[in-house]
Amino acid sequence: MKRAIPILILITFSSFQFGHSKTEDNQNAVISSVNLSHALSLVDSMKINGITMAYIWIYANAPSYDPTSAVGEGITCVDDVGRFMEVLETEILTYDDRDLIPIAKGMTQFLLYMSRNDGLWYNFMHKDGSINTTHKNSIADFGWWAVRGLRGLAAAYNIFIDDPENTELLSIIKARIETADDHIQAVIQMYPEQKMTNLGLRPAWLIKDAPDLNSELLIALSKLHNSRKFDYYEAIDKISKGLIDYQYRAAENDLNGMYFCWKNIWHNWGNNQAYGLLEAYKITENSTLLSSVKIWSDSFVPFLLDNDFPWEITVNSISHYEITSLPQIAYGINSIYRGLISLNTIENNVEYTKLSEEAFMWFKGDNVAQTQMYDPKTGRCFDGIDGSLSVNRNSGAESTIECLHAIQTRRTF
Repeated sequence: MKRAIPILILITFSSFQFGHSKTEDNQNAVISSVNLSHALSLVDSMKINGITMAYIWIYANAPSYDPTSAVGEGITCVDDVGRFMEVLETEILTYDDRDLIPIAKGMTQFLLYMSRNDGLWYNFMHKDGSINTTHKNSIADFGWWAVRGLRGLAAAYNIFIDDPENTELLSIIKARIETADDHIQAVIQMYPEQKMTNLGLRPAWLIKDAPDLNSELLIALSKLHNSRKFDYYEAIDKISKGLIDYQYRAAENDLNGMYFCWKNIWHNWGNNQAYGLLEAYKITENSTLLSSVKIWSDSFVPFLLDNDFPWEITVNSISHYEITSLPQIAYGINSIYRGLISLNTIENNVEYTKLSEEAFMWFKGDNVAQTQMYDPKTGRCFDGIDGSLSVNRNSGAESTIECLHAIQTRRTF
């Protein structure tokens, strides 16, 4: 398998240095607020079975920021490519950056390569283009990397839905997305059954009993349903109800409104329940979803801000919890920010505007390390904060992607 960067992608790198490639052609064009330079420097490609596949390297370590693989895992993963497809979706559809289409197409081919006809997905790819089928975070499964892959294919579907040159690819994308249906139905058909957990009775109809994972699935299904080419209303309705049943409710408690992510734990990374529920609310118009997110925003988010965005909260009993303060990463901050800004879009409330801005300011330096985490000149976002005045200055794919997501949502840095 010979690695080669297609000429079209090379052209993209040179013409899209600062995410403003359209301004020379049209002074009235809407200009993107993100700098894709660093992200695109991590994009690579290779031909596998005659098909050009694009991907984004997992790591980029300071000070050189050259693309780096993950030891024992691979050079790239569905987790990152799936989310980067959403960044490309925004740049292509909102800012009409057609130069990015070859990359989007190549990454779509990568996602198709990493998924199977039975709906299961692998995660990591080795340097030689072979799939890592043995690592615990890459075995064929319908879990985290499957959901991230579906997010990527949902973005791909939106990108190519009106493209007459890619009708065959669109059909393949749709068919591969639909291989997830049996896995989803196998679980949601258990609604409204419950199971006993250390938190009491909880829904038995969420995939892997993982609210965090299901919040990301909700994001993918909502996007697909909104395309009007898929009908995921039932799944969206039931999954959203399941997420609400994992919300901590105790009016006088510090944690009131918190969404459990896994068992008795809330964690900063990937806590997308608020954002996912609001996407579901726009479809189902179930006011219970909106009310749930407002409790989260009114009660739990101020607690997070007061405690400088802790990494993890473990609930041991109704009256006792433990906080793990660090590290902090862009993935966690963006999850909180997107929930807040989505709520503000619906409610148009000055308090939600204030809260969302307070969350976003983490990227601009209002954090425990007093360090600006995103560099507009390079497009790099540091990998995280390890302690007071201690910053991980590497800039891997996940941190970069999640930061770009946040800036795209805010439309300015």
